[in-house]
Amino acid sequence: MAKLVEALEKAIVKLRRKRVSRRLFERNGGEVRYGPFKGLKLSTGAHTSAGNLGAKTCGLYEDGVIAEIMSMGPYQDVVNFGAGDGYFSLGVLVAGVAERSICFELNATGREVVERNAKINGLSDRVLIFGAADDETGPTLAGVGFDPSRALVLCDIDGGEFPVLTEKLLSDLQGAILIVELHDKLIAGGESLREELINRLPDGAQHRILKSAPPDWRDIPEIEEMTDYDRALASTDGRKLLGEWLIVTYEDPGV
Repeated sequence: MAKLVEALEKAIVKLRRKRVSRRLFERNGGEVRYGPFKGLKLSTGAHTSAGNLGAKTCGLYEDGVIAEIMSMGPYQDVVNFGAGDGYFSLGVLVAGVAERSICFELNATGREVVERNAKINGLSDRVLIFGAADDETGPTLAGVGFDPSRALVLCDIDGGEFPVLTEKLLSDLQGAILIVELHDKLIAGGESLREELINRLPDGAQHRILKSAPPDWRDIPEIEEMTDYDRALASTDGRKLLGEWLIVTYEDPGV
């Protein structure tokens, strides 16, 4: 009985979070109103969580990752494995921190949404969209003039980072800054996957771990006006575990 009650509680919380998020998204007209990605317009329909839509329009979604991106730019290219709805891929263009975005997205609907969002933001000519990232992604990037020493690679593919980021692909990306969301703790028997990935990094790579922290919603009226409960729901990423990202840099770009 206790397990059933807990399951119902979780379901109700998720439902409320999505409702609060959608209301916030609609209030902001689907446009990011705060933060570095201010002015980015988003449509719905991607396979990404509706519970994050409101936080995105307030610039709170993975704001720690956005801060890292902004602090290490500018870039010629931002490559995004798992582009989702294009929030990061297009956001970096709106923020003026990248010249071009190269998106890899497994889901066909996701690719369509990225294309649609690029169009409504007037960015279609600065965005390339491909299917899933794999071992041949390096040659694909080379074919479009990708220069690792002037690039950032974002990776959020829900556990796929471990088989996709092979020694070969990491070698092809050598010199680029990498920000990889880690999902090893959500994978059965995944204890060794993080260490194995780090051990595959090319010579000269330096790495550290970024952990998620509570977002600062102060001075965002749309959030301040909410009740404490809805404020918490609107500003959370809704993760099962603490978000962690592997950040890889090179002291001498292009090594």
